[in-house]
Amino acid sequence: MYKLPKIITKLILSTLLLLSIGVYAQEEKLFRARVLYESKIPANIELARLCVDSLILDSITKDDFISWTLRSFIYFDIYKRSEKNKLNSDLRDTIISSIKKSNLLNPDETYLGNNKKLLQNIGAGYFNLSKKMLEDSLDEEKSLIAYNRFKEIYKILEPDINFTSKDIEYNLTKGSIFSDIFIKDNNNNKAQNIAKVALLKVIELDMNNESANINLGLMYYNQAVNLSKELDYGADFTQIDFIQENIIKLAKQAEQFIFKVYTKNNKNARSAEALFYLYRMLLDEPKSDQFKKIAIDLGVKFGDETPTKEEKLNEEKK
Repeated sequence: MYKLPKIITKLILSTLLLLSIGVYAQEEKLFRARVLYESKIPANIELARLCVDSLILDSITKDDFISWTLRSFIYFDIYKRSEKNKLNSDLRDTIISSIKKSNLLNPDETYLGNNKKLLQNIGAGYFNLSKKMLEDSLDEEKSLIAYNRFKEIYKILEPDINFTSKDIEYNLTKGSIFSDIFIKDNNNNKAQNIAKVALLKVIELDMNNESANINLGLMYYNQAVNLSKELDYGADFTQIDFIQENIIKLAKQAEQFIFKVYTKNNKNARSAEALFYLYRMLLDEPKSDQFKKIAIDLGVKFGDETPTKEEKLNEEKK
């Protein structure tokens, strides 16, 4: 039988021994990283981060899905304490890239499930951030970036996912916030445009959505009210007819949205009250009286109903 020279045999044994030592050292480091992470002590988490970063650079463990998944969880622990409310986060980016790498290395069912849960958490964080940026800072541009990133994350999880319900929820939040701003300040054209686009998107997806329809209707009504103020401030006589025509057009636009809400739900007090004011603006006394009574029956309390200058002028024309 052919025998290897003694020197070669010794070299092979030495190499195997070194490899065994290397593997053992990396397994020990992986174990240490996990123990440090599971302690949930911030200082230990930082040490775990150093351990796992060296693991994913090592030739022995860089293609081990366990190292990459553990890395994503360690980074997530740091991220949720320091950068969760940031639109741009290097920690969040590292988590996502680590999960993607782990998934490419064919993880077992348990690790694949853990990767999925963590991505879902990151995606939900982006969605919550998109709404928070609207509610707290009215930053529509950054909010939209966060919302689109939420969708990107969930497409990784489910390539054929349907976002209709989330599109409705997000755009309804945006439309409600900015329509309220416009109703309080009819000169805020930016708020008006943002609200209209968002609410029309909701209606496109859910034509009978109560909140979207009534908010859009109230926006048109308030535009009409804003025009009527021009008459109160003493508009040029030659402009009066033009202004009145536009007031009527806006009121009619408002009516179609608000009446749809009332038709679907005749217990909606807000729609009944809005229809009273709309028909009063349109000088339709029978309908105005009808919806005032309905609104009162639904618990609406009316104060001084003194006609506006525009209504008085219309009445005089009759």
